[in-house]
Amino acid sequence: MNLLYSIYHHVGRLLPTVAALLSLASCHTVWDDDDCPVDIEYRVKFKYDYNMLFTDAFATQVQSVTLYAFDEQGKLVLQQSEQGEALSRSDYTMKLDLTPGNYRLVAWAGLAEGDAFEVPVMDEGVSVQEDLTCRINRYQRTLHGEEIDSVGYLHSLWHGMADTQLQQSRAEVNTQLVTVPLMKNTNTFRIILQQMAEGQMDASAFEFAITDENGMMTHENRVVEGDGVLTYMPYHQVQGSTVVEGEASEEQLNMVVAELTTGRLMADAGTRLTVSNRETGETVLSIPLIDYLELCKTVANYDMPLQEYLDREDTYNMTFFLDSDNAWINTQIIINDWIVRYNDITPDL
Repeated sequence: MNLLYSIYHHVGRLLPTVAALLSLASCHTVWDDDDCPVDIEYRVKFKYDYNMLFTDAFATQVQSVTLYAFDEQGKLVLQQSEQGEALSRSDYTMKLDLTPGNYRLVAWAGLAEGDAFEVPVMDEGVSVQEDLTCRINRYQRTLHGEEIDSVGYLHSLWHGMADTQLQQSRAEVNTQLVTVPLMKNTNTFRIILQQMAEGQMDASAFEFAITDENGMMTHENRVVEGDGVLTYMPYHQVQGSTVVEGEASEEQLNMVVAELTTGRLMADAGTRLTVSNRETGETVLSIPLIDYLELCKTVANYDMPLQEYLDREDTYNMTFFLDSDNAWINTQIIINDWIVRYNDITPDL
């Protein structure tokens, strides 16, 4: 009896362990066992190939990124950031600590590079996607006697969004990769005034400005109406001269160069570039900027909608020619090395 009792006693103690081992083994053989343990990892890859080179430049251009995850009810469930050297790796991905389900991922990249943009403080479990905006900081100043909201240098900013379903995998170890494509929201304009005359031009004689109503974007990267008119001002403005190729040394090409940055350009916006006399306020030139950029797209034969062109291109070099009295010779302009002639345009002064 003692021997039998001992056998039954030891077998009874082993049964739970054997049952657990059998349960684990069954995970490899029974595909519909939802109780099988899994270790699922969700990761996000950011991609910036929505540019004129059509190549992914995320690793070489983006230095910081903030990601927001919203659930099916539009409520914020996760917010996390990364910056620095890690983003320069070609294999960089960001881990998502989320449970399986449907989510909207929104990213603003570049925020950590300066204070040009303002994003509200978001609280997990409280904030909703409509709360997530990005606003360009502006400063009041006087231009030709009028109060304006001026904007100086803007560091690069990108927006990204992706709707995704994080799935429950039956594999023992699994990684689901979600790609968030980025679009650059900032643009650089290099405005060149050229003059064939003796003596250098005076850069301080000119006032450059681009006006637009694009100072605030939604989480979907749409312009918020009613945020006011912004006046983008140069962050760099210089004068210079050079010898015209093939001409005698006394023949000089004199110029003034101004560099400005703007927020996202919209195809249906009334964006305007104005150059004026700083002392008198008299207009040197004033053009509907989007119309002229569309002409550049047409002359260059870029086969894409205007909005796509404006979103892909981020640098514009525009050259205007002035006579000896600093009046605009509106027979042609040069945009990104493409010559747009008078018969292609209708000057709007």
